[in-house]
Amino acid sequence: MARVQFAVLLILIAISGYVVGVASDLGFSGSVGFEVTYTPVPPASYDIGVDLALGFDISGFSFASETGFDLSGFQSERIGLTLDLGAVGISEEIRFEPSFSRNELAIDLSIVGVNFGIDWILANIGSVQTPDYSMGAVIELSSGIVSGFSITSITGFGAIDLVNTLDGVRAPFSHELLYLFEYLDEMCATPADLDVTVVSGFYFEEELVRLEVDYQGLIASNTTWFDYMGLTESLFELGYRFGDPALNFLASMTLDGSFAITAIDFIVDLSVDFVRFTSHTSFAEPTVPSPIPVVFAGQRFTVSFEVCGVTVTTETDFDGSFLFAQELVAIEAVIDPVTFKSLTTFDASGFAGECVYADVTFSGVLLYTRAEFDFSGIDRIVFGFSLSF
Repeated sequence: MARVQFAVLLILIAISGYVVGVASDLGFSGSVGFEVTYTPVPPASYDIGVDLALGFDISGFSFASETGFDLSGFQSERIGLTLDLGAVGISEEIRFEPSFSRNELAIDLSIVGVNFGIDWILANIGSVQTPDYSMGAVIELSSGIVSGFSITSITGFGAIDLVNTLDGVRAPFSHELLYLFEYLDEMCATPADLDVTVVSGFYFEEELVRLEVDYQGLIASNTTWFDYMGLTESLFELGYRFGDPALNFLASMTLDGSFAITAIDFIVDLSVDFVRFTSHTSFAEPTVPSPIPVVFAGQRFTVSFEVCGVTVTTETDFDGSFLFAQELVAIEAVIDPVTFKSLTTFDASGFAGECVYADVTFSGVLLYTRAEFDFSGIDRIVFGFSLSF
């Protein structure tokens, strides 16, 4: 099996090389990707997945296809089409997992700083054995007006989880300042599909309104959610940026539909030369009855610094009792054309897991591999290549 996979990989690279030459003559860009994933299945079996990605872009039109197989056969197919007409953009995505699961058509219009978009979604909200097709629509209106002020309104009919249209970011400035935490979380994680959820019936389901201000050091935002019953949740952020050294303070508070406090967070982010430090303190609703609305829920620290071209990032987490919960240590080094990354995880009982990633780039081809394991053995091995031309 390994020899066959290696032979297929060499054939695809050879074909890709030929395609590069043809593409340069025709004047369009494209990409080819091939990935193999080995996953042990306890107690004594395994699964092998193969993903093939193809795409091209010519004169404002782009096409992308992702196909997945494993040892049991076909698993998924995703096709995306995009047409860029300047002020107007049209895109469509069709998914099969393995039968039809979703078709999303999006139209986006941008005029004089005002953006308007509408997504029509047909989804199978049932099962493979008992399909149940339902329609949803998401309407988005946004504008960056003046002085760092912007407003976004998203309305869902037959669709919920609208924050996923904003990359799942509930608090924009908190997300920005917590970059190091996001970096560690995503280093070896498989990217998640951030989709709105289609529900039964084409009725008004959810409204999200976001206001943001970033002006002369002041940063503030408010994100409010409504459903057909009224207000469901509101999240406020308020902070300040200092220039030199780069020091940021931010506090956020979350209220439920009855204006009760459900969460409070404090963030301090400091960058001095090649060192960055971030502190995140969280308070949340108590799990048992309490006279106070929120209690201490956790504390996290990250430190990132660079030494001789090697970036080291660490994260230390404490739980609600301020007991040690987790330690992450990441190392990243780039020695052109090779990139190496390592993420080691420790918990209260000791070593919890390791992820190692490496890639090399030559002649427009990226070859990469990733291995994940813990004290019990290998969790996953991934290797593949991608080519852009």
